Amino acid sequence: MLVCVSLGVKQYELDQINYDASLDVRTKVFKGLLRWLEYRPEATEDDLIEELQQALNDNDRKDLADDIKNILEESKSKMNTNRGKQSSMSMSNKNKEIPYHPGTSPGSSVSVIQRWKRKHKGIAVKEFRETLYDMNYRETQRIPVSPLQRTSKMSMEEIFAPVSIREDLEYRGKGRNIGTQEKRTKPVICPDDMFLIDGSMAKNVFMLGDAAVGKSVFCLRLVENWCKANNPKSKNKSSSVWVAAFKKYDFLFVVQLRHVNKSRTSVIDMICNDVFHNHPECRDVICRVISDLKYRCLIVIDGLDEWKISDDAKQKLRIEGLPNVENIKNCTILWSMRPWVMEKISDFIRNDDRVVEIQGLDTESINILIENILVNFYELDKKSSEYKEKNREIKEKAEDSNLKSMMQIPLMAIACVQIWYEGKDVGKCLTGLYVALIDLLIRRANQKTALSSDIMNKLAEESSKLTHHLPQNITQNKNLKKIISVLLKHGKIAHGDLLTKETHLVFHIEDLEDSLEDYELDFALKTGLLSKCEAPGTFNEENVSVNFFHKSIQEFLAAIYIHNHIDIDDFNKHLSSVKVIMELGNVLIFLSGINPMLGSVISKHIVNVANDDTEVCRYRTFRDIKYRNDKVELLYKLQASCYREIIHSQTNTDNTQQVVPYHVSDVCVYDDSDIDTVRTTADILTHHHADIKSLCLIRVPTDGDNGIPNSILTQCLDHTVSLQSLQINGYNTIRTLYKISDRFSSLTALILFNITLTLDAISTLQTALQSNTVIQTLGLVDIKCQVNKGQGHVPASLRGLIQIIPDLPCLSTLYIDVNNAADKPLLRDVLNRLSHLHGIYYYDTSPRDAEYDRGVVQTLCTWSELRTLYLAGVSLGDSGLQLSHDMVHLDMVMLYKVSMSGAGWISFIQSAINVKHTFDTELDEVDIDERCIKMILTSPHMRTTHYNVNDDGSHDLYFTRVWPPSKTGQK
Repeated sequence: MLVCVSLGVKQYELDQINYDASLDVRTKVFKGLLRWLEYRPEATEDDLIEELQQALNDNDRKDLADDIKNILEESKSKMNTNRGKQSSMSMSNKNKEIPYHPGTSPGSSVSVIQRWKRKHKGIAVKEFRETLYDMNYRETQRIPVSPLQRTSKMSMEEIFAPVSIREDLEYRGKGRNIGTQEKRTKPVICPDDMFLIDGSMAKNVFMLGDAAVGKSVFCLRLVENWCKANNPKSKNKSSSVWVAAFKKYDFLFVVQLRHVNKSRTSVIDMICNDVFHNHPECRDVICRVISDLKYRCLIVIDGLDEWKISDDAKQKLRIEGLPNVENIKNCTILWSMRPWVMEKISDFIRNDDRVVEIQGLDTESINILIENILVNFYELDKKSSEYKEKNREIKEKAEDSNLKSMMQIPLMAIACVQIWYEGKDVGKCLTGLYVALIDLLIRRANQKTALSSDIMNKLAEESSKLTHHLPQNITQNKNLKKIISVLLKHGKIAHGDLLTKETHLVFHIEDLEDSLEDYELDFALKTGLLSKCEAPGTFNEENVSVNFFHKSIQEFLAAIYIHNHIDIDDFNKHLSSVKVIMELGNVLIFLSGINPMLGSVISKHIVNVANDDTEVCRYRTFRDIKYRNDKVELLYKLQASCYREIIHSQTNTDNTQQVVPYHVSDVCVYDDSDIDTVRTTADILTHHHADIKSLCLIRVPTDGDNGIPNSILTQCLDHTVSLQSLQINGYNTIRTLYKISDRFSSLTALILFNITLTLDAISTLQTALQSNTVIQTLGLVDIKCQVNKGQGHVPASLRGLIQIIPDLPCLSTLYIDVNNAADKPLLRDVLNRLSHLHGIYYYDTSPRDAEYDRGVVQTLCTWSELRTLYLAGVSLGDSGLQLSHDMVHLDMVMLYKVSMSGAGWISFIQSAINVKHTFDTELDEVDIDERCIKMILTSPHMRTTHYNVNDDGSHDLYFTRVWPPSKTGQK
């Protein structure tokens, strides 16, 4: 095959040929030569022969090159001898095809290739599209929630309810404004919102979603829409925008990563050898359409968080955690995953990529789902009184605010509706809901008369022999108590699969023989705990495979096994990093619900791991708060979920509810956090504040049941013994701040945004800061005073805070703004004494004063130690921003809503070129003329990473100062 490489055949094409074990070496070489001939459609026969001989000589096969030469000479001799005979041949004999046999002349080989190309170039693609349609159509007939159905013949339309999807604009360079920490998103209304960016196909679409939120079902829905739009036997006239949009995609491939071979690293390899395992005849055309620019393809890769590969295969990955995508041309790849996966790949997201998040069912979709279940599961007539009564009762329960987060998850919503229909309660904790779910599976199997009394009696007998402690919230259910033995066995399989590298999420039947008896496997398959693998072509039909019908079921069973069989200290050793903790997040939630004291022990271990994490520790300095830290935010959301599970599980059992010791290191709550997280935070701040290292509250309500009142915040700060950093944004008034002055004197980071303080609080804060010898980051932005009659002049109180800033010995980063004209001279004087700072975030929230702003900026640009320069709202006019070549440590310039004239922008660009080292610049929502934009986009001194025009006409532009400059400029 080295000869084929010399002839210019792509390595991946040769790899596809080599992977086909059904071909002998001779045929593989011939197929490789066919590919070479496809590259040279216009070449003459003499040219082809010359190239082939040269390639043979280059690879030390002069013997074969000489053989070709001899064959040609012999062939020419015979042709001259038989010329007279050939002239007398009939026309029919002239046109007869001569079949190819290895060893015939190159001339005859070329003619065979030409005939082969004529036969396959159009027809093969058409036939393949029909095969792909049939496979995709069969895929849409599988619904992951099938164990809950009363019949196996339900279609996608009968169960599907639309989920809410929003694009996260941060990942496309649309930064979150400092101080607001606003998470900028927009809804995904149609496929073009997801798969197109500025009219062009997105390269990658990363779809995030928590467990069971509906990622896989949504992927199947996309497949169904493609099938409707591309049915080869009929023209679909659907008015749906989701169907119409898929007419532009010639091919759609689906890869379920839990089903692929763990040695695979390439997406093309997965499609050819896993998805189309039983269709080897399709592999050539698959490679062709995926790498051909004239075809539009959509590749759906489901379950990136479920992908397990061997250690050897990991060494071949170009990006850790992401399959290789080389040689994929005019394609959009949709990756579905849980949010924690983004930590590994977020640095590789580009401008032609998009990140969207499935947020689950909204109220309207929940109502649709309820109606679908009543009509299609229970076959109720919408006009009947029974339907109306059940519909009203179930919707009232679904509106319970304590269950809203559960009802957003389709799988949980389906289970809840069926349990409520039967008049049973689901409780408020996730563990209790999964107990009810498995109970429902058992009862559903009994309704289908699938479970024999012999099976149930054997399971009950085995379960009665168990002597060790069993979870109370499980043994309270009479059905689960009788089958706890088989649940533990499945839990052992689930545990080994989740916590080891060698196993896979899909099992062959023979792999389970040592773990399960035949009747236990029969029970699991009939109830739906395990499902037979039905992905078309994934495995050889002779090897039947099974998997847990949903990963969350697997995690629940693993938690039961860990509770009963694994020493908690040994389990904690496995939780060695924040990454591993996030991967096993659902298991930890279930463990907290199964045994609250176990959840307490785990929470303390998580805090210890977080304390050793470099990124978490850096977050606690609050030096880099332009973007929300996803790792810390997700970690706290997990901790809040575990704590909520502890509280609700105690309510569901007979235990007397008591405050279980719980440990949290970093609390971060934002105005877009869900209600459950806000409520849980209020409880944590009330009862479990001792271990908190950093506290960040951004515009969280301060009143009502859905907020964090001032009294709770004050109580937390008053009793927290290890707080290092505090950021509060948007609290109306903190009247009692003066009571906790001793807590502020030990902070290393304090940022106050948009806060109203009493004069007593301001005085206390000033005193605390004066005694603070360790603070490194200080933020005082948009601070207001609440003044009662006769209390004195407001600006004087604020000036006292500003005056002490230069006296803070360890200060390295400052966030500051101009509140009113009286503060400006003082602030200018203070800034003149801070040239040692590494970071300055300067806001002008007052009426614009270009002369004052220019003076401040000129001062900042003389700071030789400065690393980060952030300006917001300032007006610089013609002078612009003059970066100094003495700013040798500068690595980031951020300008937000900064105003400059055209001459000012040109001056800034030229000064950026004068800085003789690499640094990044981010311009957000700035008014900059096209001439200056063109300078940046075409300059060999700049590398643009993001450019966008906003709805209001402002511009976002991110670029890197390149040093040394590129010789060829930007592409």
